[in-house]
Amino acid sequence: MKKLILKVSTNNDFYDNSADYAVIELDDSVIAEIKKLAQAVRELNIYKAVKFDYSPKMRVVDWEIEAMEDGLEALADFDGRTECDCLNVTDTSFFWSGFYKHTNVRWETSLVEIAELETAEAYDERERLAVAA
Repeated sequence: MKKLILKVSTNNDFYDNSADYAVIELDDSVIAEIKKLAQAVRELNIYKAVKFDYSPKMRVVDWEIEAMEDGLEALADFDGRTECDCLNVTDTSFFWSGFYKHTNVRWETSLVEIAELETAEAYDERERLAVAA
């Protein structure tokens, strides 16, 4: 099982109920599917393949906790909802996108290179916070 913690951005800087991160766990079958879709994109010479996929669990930074033991931002549950969540696969990378429920505000995770799926460790984009000594 590979765990991804990806930054989330939106198309609206003024929307105040957005997530900061998406946590996704990929098992071997999902990893194989992403690689298969990337191969199909290359063979068909298209920009990307898109499929509905609701595996991202949205999270926000928990500002009440200064930092976790390893100095990374602590995460808390996101109290909003999303819809039309999609896995987007290009020939060399993949990401998730969707909308915040009942809005036209689009969210999108950062890109992950397909090659990253070969590593055993988690892929974590959380920022390290300065820990007071």
